[in-house]
Amino acid sequence: MNKFKIGDKIKVKENFWEIENSVHINDEMKKLAGKTLEVESVYDDGDVNTKQDDSKDQTDWAWYKDWLELYTEPSKEITWDILKWKDVLVHNDGIEQMVLRVENDLVDVSGYGDFDIHGTTLHRKELQKNGFTIKQPTPEKLELTLDQIAEKYGVDVTNIKIKK
Repeated sequence: MNKFKIGDKIKVKENFWEIENSVHINDEMKKLAGKTLEVESVYDDGDVNTKQDDSKDQTDWAWYKDWLELYTEPSKEITWDILKWKDVLVHNDGIEQMVLRVENDLVDVSGYGDFDIHGTTLHRKELQKNGFTIKQPTPEKLELTLDQIAEKYGVDVTNIKIKK
């Protein structure tokens, strides 16, 4: 089974040219190291073709599967380690307070239910111990037409059945 399929987002490995292979790699290909591209076609052996990431450039690139890895979106979850200005904390009683400033492990938060005033400064661990959690962003809804799904997966739109 192939590791990639049409429409996958893939990342070109850094220093991919150091992986043994018999193909000559030019400087233009080397510029794509670390870039994210979309798979346009997949060969039987799993190697792929992509378009260059610059939409004005119609250059078609052939890649050995060993030079690539699936791209995964970075997590959008907010954690205590990456807490920053304007993040919202929710107390276990449902009242919200906004982060006004983070310095090392100290967090300045707004007033209790009032984002426009300073409330207090607490250590991250104190906030957690006092019943605060981090309000996570609402995930975006993805809307696609059947035609878009058919194009992405390379199937006829009449052969698509949507399950819940």
